[in-house]
Amino acid sequence: MKRIISAALLLFVTIGTHAQHTAGEWSVTPRVGVDLSKFTNDYVYTSVIDGTKKINSSYKEGLTAGADLEYFLHEHVSLSAGLYYMNMGSRYKDFMTEDQQGGTGSSHYRTSMDFLQMPLMGSLYLNNGLAVRLGVQLGRMLNSKTSYEMQSWTRDDDGARDYAAPIKSEGDIVDEWKQNFYFSVPVVIAYEFQNVILEARYLRSFTHPMKADIYKDSYHSTFVFTIGYRVM
Repeated sequence: MKRIISAALLLFVTIGTHAQHTAGEWSVTPRVGVDLSKFTNDYVYTSVIDGTKKINSSYKEGLTAGADLEYFLHEHVSLSAGLYYMNMGSRYKDFMTEDQQGGTGSSHYRTSMDFLQMPLMGSLYLNNGLAVRLGVQLGRMLNSKTSYEMQSWTRDDDGARDYAAPIKSEGDIVDEWKQNFYFSVPVVIAYEFQNVILEARYLRSFTHPMKADIYKDSYHSTFVFTIGYRVM
């Protein structure tokens, strides 16, 4: 029992040691992970035989990769600046429009936006490797596109469906709609052990995803999950 207690105390001390930082310390943390993003208040109405149906936007997965440069003002307080590539956007679940004569089904409907992002963060380090961060995040859109698949059908006299050939479409968002600047407030919780950092981040933008009037009440909502390694 004494050996178990001693091992547990040693592990606690080890965790505490790896979580300690000193004033004046600099570090670089490369990170890679995934983000889940969508446009808020974004939806379409479709016509179906028994009425209309509202289809809300859903979260789209994307890649996040980059690095942070961090400076410690105090063993528990730091400032950092980062540079990231993020693939963001939004999507719809499969939906269809239908009447007595036929209909059209839409699938894999996605808006994909590649961003260069710069988070500027302040961090508070708690005990046992935990940290919370708050700041602002500025971004520049590099490119954007929409893609979807459609297939229509008609009904014969017996009600059977006669399908047309499926259509795949992909194209850039028109320049008049592009919102090249991005601004958000990120809230972060992180855990560090032996220089490995697991981080969960939520971003709420204050810029609309596009300039068109139909997006005047829409914003980016994004969850980011990364793993990084601190290099001193």
